Amino acid sequence: MTKRTGNKNFIWLTLALIGMLLTGALTKELPDRLSLQILESSSIILMLLSLGSLSKNRGWLIRWMVIIGITLMVVVARNAYDHYYFEFVYLSLMMLFFISAAWLVGSEVLLTGSVDINKIVGSVALYLILGLIWAIFYTLLLEFSPEAIKGIETGVWVDNMFTMTYFSFVTLATLGYGDISPVTPVAQVLVILEAVTGMFYLAIIVASLIGGMKRKNALPGSAKQP
Repeated sequence: MTKRTGNKNFIWLTLALIGMLLTGALTKELPDRLSLQILESSSIILMLLSLGSLSKNRGWLIRWMVIIGITLMVVVARNAYDHYYFEFVYLSLMMLFFISAAWLVGSEVLLTGSVDINKIVGSVALYLILGLIWAIFYTLLLEFSPEAIKGIETGVWVDNMFTMTYFSFVTLATLGYGDISPVTPVAQVLVILEAVTGMFYLAIIVASLIGGMKRKNALPGSAKQP
């Protein structure tokens, strides 16, 4: 597959990420099984929409299709057998997807060429992806250590996921409301790493945008020089 020539390839990815966050909020009060089915459906839709945003060549397209195929099989198997371990497999696949997406989006957005609307939208998508990566980390941590984070009433993982998504973005933005806080050393280390990532991300994005604008403004002037 040849490289995309369009300049809006991150719009669908960003809209899908926002839609996934809104879906999680709207299904918070629904029965656990229904919330899980809606979350699984929205994640599959997110992956499918991401094909147009992240597939730059045939190799990556095949990788994405394999991840989507395995995720679909896991969702079907979980609905058929309702085994506890399928939840960990599903969360691991989502983690793999988000980490891969962060790598691909970051390689196009950070410190690469001139600034346009697509890169600005891509930087928003990357920020959302980083927050979701840590949300999955926290959700998995609660499955093994329910007392790791205080301020929440732990339940099934789908409910924990929404709460941990809120906590993740509060930490990433270094807001620190204090309503939820880490207790165990592992949780505290994760929070520290996410807070540092959030601060450095803003610094890198600002440097990237300013550098891109300077390069863009320098092009006409350099062309006029003899």
